[in-house]
Amino acid sequence: MLAPVFIMNYEEIKQKVTDREIDCEQAFESLAEIGYCPNLLNDDNGHWAVKFDGFQNVPMGDEPEDISTTCFIEAKDWKDSIYEALVWALS
Repeated sequence: MLAPVFIMNYEEIKQKVTDREIDCEQAFESLAEIGYCPNLLNDDNGHWAVKFDGFQNVPMGDEPEDISTTCFIEAKDWKDSIYEALVWALS
């Protein structure tokens, strides 16, 4: 028998990330499950940002395809680790 699937809401994800009860990968997957589209970005200088807004063309099928994504990242959004960037974006 399969275990029941538990889908967390945004506030539960935020709390579990803050408490380090789930890792960043699980947080990204959980956010996607509830309709968010988190973007993880790197500035090639050791800084990370997570954004939930931006523009991209819509994929037309189920298979991966080329897309173009544009996000605006303010200087305050850049953090020294993926974890810090995720916590900042969720706050």
